[in-house]
Amino acid sequence: MMDAILQRLDLLESKAAIEQVMVAYMAAADRKADKGRHIAALFTDDGTWESVGPHGNPGWYAQGHDALVTKFDRNVDRMPFAAHFLTNGNVSVSGDEATGAWMYFQACTYRGDQPLWIAGSYANDFRRVDGQWLLSHLRVHNFFTTPFDQGWVKVEHMETP
Repeated sequence: MMDAILQRLDLLESKAAIEQVMVAYMAAADRKADKGRHIAALFTDDGTWESVGPHGNPGWYAQGHDALVTKFDRNVDRMPFAAHFLTNGNVSVSGDEATGAWMYFQACTYRGDQPLWIAGSYANDFRRVDGQWLLSHLRVHNFFTTPFDQGWVKVEHMETP
């Protein structure tokens, strides 16, 4: 009986810790500076960030801490303001590995003067390393990236290099 209780406790604590990794990821992505270091710290050493789906950008793929720092530090100038909202979380844990899915919505400023709405989903893998849950593979799937004054019906996807 005690083993079952400890397993349930580990499951609950793991799910809560994974949710907090995603909260920390969103907060780091919204930082005004030094985004890369804060985001890379949430990933395993071999962790991967990938943009998928019809509006995905394969050129933004990043694997490993150095590549993640470079990728996200470039976002400081590219999107000087961002406010991410995360919802509809669903986490599954199996030992020291887990998966999680979320929906997200983002209000941001592109290149200093273009306000945008962005929405999509995450389908992520996590791994527990030395007792800490970290992202091992983040997949972001954008549904739309649109100027806020035009909306996703008129402009479903705007490129944001």
